[in-house]
Amino acid sequence: MKNLVILLLISALSSFVSPAMKTVFIKSDPAGAEVILNGYFVGKTPVEIKIDEKQYNFISLSKSGYKRQRIELKGVGKEIEVKLEKDL
Repeated sequence: MKNLVILLLISALSSFVSPAMKTVFIKSDPAGAEVILNGYFVGKTPVEIKIDEKQYNFISLSKSGYKRQRIELKGVGKEIEVKLEKDL
């Protein structure tokens, strides 16, 4: 019984400590843009990423022939679509 109480207490406390993970789907027009999350390459669009909502998060999208775009992920929905501008 004592072990069960301890296990329940640890389980309850871990929900307060664990990060608030969120999945965000990133698309771009045109597709195939490199996605950098907080300074780390995570793939090319379209790509699904996981972020900790308790931390500051940003993505940077870049593709040859287009301007790089940086986007803060605070308060975003489950999907982001980015229209890349041609680089003149």
